[in-house]
Amino acid sequence: MSAFKLTLKRFIMYIIPIMMLFSLNPSIIKGQDTISANRDYIIRTDTVIIIDTTYIIDTIISTYTNIVTDTIYPELEDTESSDFLLYSKFNGDIGVTLNQLAITHWAAGGESNGSGKITSNFTYQYNRKLFNYVVNGIFAYGMSNYTKDRRYEKSEDRCELSMTMTNNNNNNLSFTSIASLKTQFTNGYSYPNDSVPISRFFAPAYLTLSAGYNYNVKDFLSVYISPVAGKMTFVTDQRLADLGSYGVEAGYWNVYDGDSTWVKGKNLLSELGINILIKYKQEFRNNISVFSTLNLYNNYMDPNKSNRWNIDVDWETGIKFTINKQISAIINIHLIYDDNIKFTITEVVDGVEVTKQSPILQFKESLGISFLYKFATY
Repeated sequence: MSAFKLTLKRFIMYIIPIMMLFSLNPSIIKGQDTISANRDYIIRTDTVIIIDTTYIIDTIISTYTNIVTDTIYPELEDTESSDFLLYSKFNGDIGVTLNQLAITHWAAGGESNGSGKITSNFTYQYNRKLFNYVVNGIFAYGMSNYTKDRRYEKSEDRCELSMTMTNNNNNNLSFTSIASLKTQFTNGYSYPNDSVPISRFFAPAYLTLSAGYNYNVKDFLSVYISPVAGKMTFVTDQRLADLGSYGVEAGYWNVYDGDSTWVKGKNLLSELGINILIKYKQEFRNNISVFSTLNLYNNYMDPNKSNRWNIDVDWETGIKFTINKQISAIINIHLIYDDNIKFTITEVVDGVEVTKQSPILQFKESLGISFLYKFATY
């Protein structure tokens, strides 16, 4: 019940019984035997009066508030929820992408396999005159099945959330702050070894907080630059933290006076640097859409000065060919280079096999048929 209805109902509930009481007992008006008159009235007629009063109140309120709501106060009912829905937009899609390869007596080699992944993307927007914020979510999980030995391997695992708040100043240049979180759902392995995980949920997880300016070059192209961007890498799995995975400080044995103590690896790596985010999205001929997101990060506060010129790169590009409302063909290319993510590399130096840990450019490409269900609230 609204505040207006509640106030009106209380007002009528107090006024009507008093008026009826005075009309039934004139002695009250004269000030004679007020207490006894009240008692007599309450004992004799309380139930009847309350029922009649309630009926009258409900009738008056239902009639009067309808008139007031439709004329004087058209926005009185559910004002907050109406405003929230008026300025909010929510849309997204849920899809299934399938890939398949069959090989029999193929001279060039290969292995029959089938793969599939489930994806979900959503965007929530809340837009007001002075500001707007956008929440984006990207989720994907995929598996591959190799027919020969009935082996299953994870092919896709993404859990990403981001929130962008922008100051609306009706210009192409606007002050913007971004918070983003990236991690995965399940354990990751370096196949064919599927017994020792190299990654887990929140190991790693990347939280980036930044503030800067966003420039809309065109409707389909924007550039965001943040001179102050904090990046935190979480490694909640202690075994991986002890190994120094994903750039955190590794565990070590502390030897003092002949005694050795194991010092656990750190679970958090904090960085401060500059963040550049370039986004491109455009449609061609109503059935072809291209998007590309380039995310660059440089840690200019790295304790190791030689690493301060290293740039982390996260570049994803996709092309979608729309067949109909539910079916699309999608090609996706994803490149990642992070100086803190190291891989085991074996090289031959002067005839000697040498193994070392080094960062490598990560590359992933996928092509498949996707069945999409789209939803929107506007």
